[in-house]
Amino acid sequence: MTKGGHYGAAITAQVVLLAYFELCILIPLGRWNDQPDMSAVSSGNLIMGGAIAGAQLLLLIGTVWRLKPLLWFGLLGDTVWLLLHIYSLWLPYILGASPQYAKMYARVFGRTTKLLPNFGNHLAPDAMHIFIDVFVVAVIVTLVWYLRSLQAAGTSIEQPLRVAG
Repeated sequence: MTKGGHYGAAITAQVVLLAYFELCILIPLGRWNDQPDMSAVSSGNLIMGGAIAGAQLLLLIGTVWRLKPLLWFGLLGDTVWLLLHIYSLWLPYILGASPQYAKMYARVFGRTTKLLPNFGNHLAPDAMHIFIDVFVVAVIVTLVWYLRSLQAAGTSIEQPLRVAG
């Protein structure tokens, strides 16, 4: 992939993640994001949506302006986000959920759309979070490619990358 391709892929992945997350956090979409407090925009949703939007916007700025500290900060933040989802959503599915988790799951995710089956005490992440995780992985992968292309090119951080049209 060319340097411009890495740039374009990183930007695209970041914009898709940001748009999808904000759509899911701010707009009730029926069973897709049917979680407590989704009937109205709650202050918790606004705070979480604003914090993640702010972090993703900083990452976009870092990508456009090749600000490596922002790129590394974004990579770290999105990696932590993915690890939290692995711990809180995927491990209970793979290893089985505790009774306490099953009670929370019924309350928070009980009415949401599922793409994977529940079996026994293995409780599937909801579809909304599966897509968030796919988009976060895409951001992480494209960001690593972009950072490696900047490092290989010895690119400075003063000017935005110009993509040949």
